[in-house]
Amino acid sequence: MYTQTKVKNQKQAFVVGVEYYEEDLFLEIELGSFHTTQLHAQRIANSVHNVILLENQIVIIFKNADSITLTDDFVKYAFKFRLCTKPTMPPLDISNLTQQEKDDLVCNEAYMVTEEDMKEVQWDINTAFRYLQHQYEARDQTFFSLEASAYYVIPTSDQIDQEGMRNAT
Repeated sequence: MYTQTKVKNQKQAFVVGVEYYEEDLFLEIELGSFHTTQLHAQRIANSVHNVILLENQIVIIFKNADSITLTDDFVKYAFKFRLCTKPTMPPLDISNLTQQEKDDLVCNEAYMVTEEDMKEVQWDINTAFRYLQHQYEARDQTFFSLEASAYYVIPTSDQIDQEGMRNAT
C-alpha cells in the first residue's frame, strides 16, 4: 500500500523546458527529458538563470554558473521562436490611479497575451537576432539578454513503482 509520501516521491519521465522573451519575440527551449520526481523536474526548470541570444548562438546560463551553447546545428526541435501578434498597448501613467484602478488594470485583458496571440515562426538564431536588432533599433547591440517568462514540466509516462524499478535492474 502506498502512502501519500511514497506517491509524491515516485519517479516518472518529464519533458522540461523554459520560455524566455525579448519584447515580442519568445524563445522556447526544451531542456530535455528527465526521469525524476515532479519536484526535481521543477527545480531543473528553475535552475536556468539567464538566456542570452547572440548573432549565431543561444547561451543558457544556469544558477550554478554552468552554461550550454546552442547553435543552429543543434537539435532543431530543442528550441523554437514565437512572435506575439497582439498590438502593444501604449504606456500608462499609473501615478494618478487609485489602488482599485491599478488592481483592475493588472487584470485587463487588453494587456494579457494568450496562446492565440502567439505565432510560431521557423527562424534560425541569426534571423531572430537580426529581427530584434531591426525591430527595436538596436543595430549596435551584440547580444540580447532575454527575460524569464515561464517553464513547463510535462509528464510523459505513468508513475513508475520504485520496487519494480529495483527488481528490474
